[in-house]
Amino acid sequence: MRAVDLRSAVAILIAITGVSLAVGSANAETAALAEREAPDSADSGVRDATPTAGKAEQRRERRELRSQRGEERLAHARVVLFDGIELSAEQSRGVDAIVEAELKNGRRTEELRAELEATSRQGDTERIRAIREESRSLRAQRKGPNTTMEEMRALLTEEQRPIFDMNRARLAAESQQSQKGRHKKRSRAGAVVEAE
Repeated sequence: MRAVDLRSAVAILIAITGVSLAVGSANAETAALAEREAPDSADSGVRDATPTAGKAEQRRERRELRSQRGEERLAHARVVLFDGIELSAEQSRGVDAIVEAELKNGRRTEELRAELEATSRQGDTERIRAIREESRSLRAQRKGPNTTMEEMRALLTEEQRPIFDMNRARLAAESQQSQKGRHKKRSRAGAVVEAE
């Protein structure tokens, strides 16, 4: 049971620190939405700058969907990374601490994004500045996925490291295949838009 909990935490860590994997998908979703909302040739091109409740709800739903997808990817990554590795209680606590620190950072980042959106609508420039400064600080503290995985790897014994390395390579290969699939979808979607 403890190994499963640890795997879930690592998966979450990877999803949060591996946001770059989700960025392509999120950018495609945002581009598709922008395409639907773009003015056609008969339109004046002028849009109301005040976000409607519907648009705010759509943004919130997209954030939730990205978060859910990230958690799913992390859960899978955790299973893959520690497949075949039995961690001691001390190792488990160390990995948990690494994961929790990254999760805390990620949660706060998401809170700040939502707060910035709300504050921007209110026009509170002083609070906007403070939120942006805190966001910069969090980004500076954030470790990349490779650094985080190296910290985890350092907790393992010499016997466990080769298994972790193979699992990490397997995870990287899966990620590349997933990125290729998303790229093909975007290319096909672009070809359809161009054909219209």
